[in-house]
Amino acid sequence: MFSVARTSSSRSSVTEDNFVPRQDRRIERHHRPPRYPEVCGLWLNGRCTKEYQCRFVHEDLDYDDPMKPPSVHRPAPRPPEVFLTTIHDHIKVRFGEGFEVQNIVTGFETPWIFIANVPVRVTEADITKLVKPFGQIVDIRLPTSKSDAPAMLVKVRMSTPLEASQARTALHGSKSFGAKISVRLGLNNSTGGAAMLRDNAVRIEWEAPGKIAYGGYSTLEDAQRAIAATRVPVGDHFVRGTIHSGLPVVGVVTVRFRTLPLDVDETAMEMLANPEDVMWERPNYTSLPRAISGIKRTLEEGAELLEFDILPPPYRDSKIRAWAHFASPADAKAARDRLSGRKPAFTGLTPVYARHVKTITYSLNLEKFGKVASDLYALRDSVGGRGQNSSNSISIIPRQAQGYVLVKLCGEELKELGQLKAELERLLTGEVIRKDGKVIWDNFFSQTAGIIFLEDLQRAHPRITIQKDVTRRMIRLFGPSDLRAVVRQEIIRKATQLLTQKVHVISLDGRLIGLFMSPDLMKLQQDLGPENVILDLWNRVLKIRGDSLAFDIAKDIVNKARQRHRGERSSQENGCPVCFDAPSLPVTLHCGHSWCRACLEGYFNAAIDQKFFPLTCLGDEARCSERIPLETARQVLPLNGFDAVVEAAFSAHIHTHPDEFHFCPSPDCPQVYRATADAAVLQCPSCLVRICTGCHSEEHVGLACAEADGGDGLFKEWMKEHDVKNCPSCQVPIERAEGCNHMTCTRCQTHICWVCMETFPGGEGIYGHMRSEHGSFGLGPIE
Repeated sequence: MFSVARTSSSRSSVTEDNFVPRQDRRIERHHRPPRYPEVCGLWLNGRCTKEYQCRFVHEDLDYDDPMKPPSVHRPAPRPPEVFLTTIHDHIKVRFGEGFEVQNIVTGFETPWIFIANVPVRVTEADITKLVKPFGQIVDIRLPTSKSDAPAMLVKVRMSTPLEASQARTALHGSKSFGAKISVRLGLNNSTGGAAMLRDNAVRIEWEAPGKIAYGGYSTLEDAQRAIAATRVPVGDHFVRGTIHSGLPVVGVVTVRFRTLPLDVDETAMEMLANPEDVMWERPNYTSLPRAISGIKRTLEEGAELLEFDILPPPYRDSKIRAWAHFASPADAKAARDRLSGRKPAFTGLTPVYARHVKTITYSLNLEKFGKVASDLYALRDSVGGRGQNSSNSISIIPRQAQGYVLVKLCGEELKELGQLKAELERLLTGEVIRKDGKVIWDNFFSQTAGIIFLEDLQRAHPRITIQKDVTRRMIRLFGPSDLRAVVRQEIIRKATQLLTQKVHVISLDGRLIGLFMSPDLMKLQQDLGPENVILDLWNRVLKIRGDSLAFDIAKDIVNKARQRHRGERSSQENGCPVCFDAPSLPVTLHCGHSWCRACLEGYFNAAIDQKFFPLTCLGDEARCSERIPLETARQVLPLNGFDAVVEAAFSAHIHTHPDEFHFCPSPDCPQVYRATADAAVLQCPSCLVRICTGCHSEEHVGLACAEADGGDGLFKEWMKEHDVKNCPSCQVPIERAEGCNHMTCTRCQTHICWVCMETFPGGEGIYGHMRSEHGSFGLGPIE
């Protein structure tokens, strides 16, 4: 082909709107050169529209080279390929070709809003009119069951999370339908739906009105028979009888009967326990309706009480129990503070106990429940035994007929519930293997030899499930705790053995990396062990794990490969872009380049560690810009391998966009949230912690962001003393232990001058900068 290079847009009739890339024109059809080789004068003046029909040259067009036959026809362009998935239970990600991240919806973003304190007379049409200004309404759900409560909770689904967020911001705390409404965003859960964290309820307990009687008996046996006879409900009460010592003395053996109904007299007492004699104490109080009215009145002081339910009798432990639901968590907390611990006259000066209770429920299918059942029951029992002052509890409710088990968490403090939830989710998501508090990992576990090692270990312990997380570089175990301990020790032993070995690096120059991949690499892996030989395609280096003898063996094989293959296959143009040989089990991409299937799989596996996306073809000496189709990756990779590349691409995107995304501040929590223009409070769908987006720390009620230090001041002092600085791009702390002042952030790959923290895209110009600005690379003066 031939054309005359010219870039002047004033002489071209082609605009940005109708411009068609030259490569796409060649795909459509071929064009012979014009009859005359001179440039068209009308085209130069922007007046010729004949394009390929013109007899003179238009410099913005491509023509076939008359000396070459037409190239092979390429297939028509494909429609864009899209892959949708959910990561870490809550994060919805859309990928394009080459595993390019096109869109992320974090677990903090939800289309659901929950409107509380809505008068029961309000209709669906009223709700539509209220919410419609903020976007498209997909669904409105009003309570289906009738209630005597004056207000209700309405669930509304908007078409996008952004619309839901805007509606929440505008409507929360506003006065609508004659009432002050409370609006909150839904909380995403692992089932893919949305649920509202139940944190606006107060559980109340106080003594039921009752009498105490002392019965006398002549023998201990008679007294014990009387106690046994009272272990059944008497009216609305469960009577409690105990041997009494001290005053009053009614018989040889005295029994104290508590929580007797107010209407029990000597005749009823004789029928119930048959004492020889009986003495009475005054009732604690006599009017239950008056006590209920007084408690409700106290709850309503300065708070919006939505519902107040008294649990029906019989009253165990002589306690009346009630639930109060408020318009907001703040109202619930204030009501709890007003009521708990008081000894009001309307309860006969007996104490009232109130707890601000939060609950969240999980639904586990029977298969998953079976894997964690023993540990789950152990966790329930341990939570129940953490002391009487703890309000935390776990309830396990089987629903075998429906094919699932409900697990309900209950806690008084939101942070405590979040910690309990984290304990449960660690159990459900597996035990992360650690040693001395540090996560155990080695790249060996992501390679073929490591995969085989873990598979053999799991076959030896079939009740244990081993799950490796290559993206987050950790291994998780599921199953009984005693068997987990055995498997954990085996993995720690292997990882410790690997970590004690030194890693040597050998550079593979030119085409040697491709020529070295097949027989030479296999021989070296046979000699040293596959876990000790790592080929890094991105950095074109060979990593050898072991002592100096292993390093010498590797250098010898590399040198022999270099001598043997010097100049070989240099003219082979249609070979695999990695090994340059004729493709074995070829996989041909849309660009026309064919790869060995094994080489393409190795390319994907290298991307997991290197995190360099999007993935493009390496044809034309890595100048080909064709992105590798996701369908091709599915065909080449096993399912877990494909998922590993997906998570690596997601992780790389998050780390290279530090201004847009932030990690939840809770330790071990994998969720990310999107930064907001103004400080807002978001609630994590995993650990329930509330996050201030202004300072990216936990919510600090009543404090400005600058006042909520959270220990950062001490950490900053430590950073100054230990030569630790924050990456200017992603803000992750970086420690410089040794080496020159050219630093590369391991998270976002930013190249940094350690002296002035200036950044250099791709590392270009950093050494010239250090020479001219600082006179040294950090390894001593430059000569």
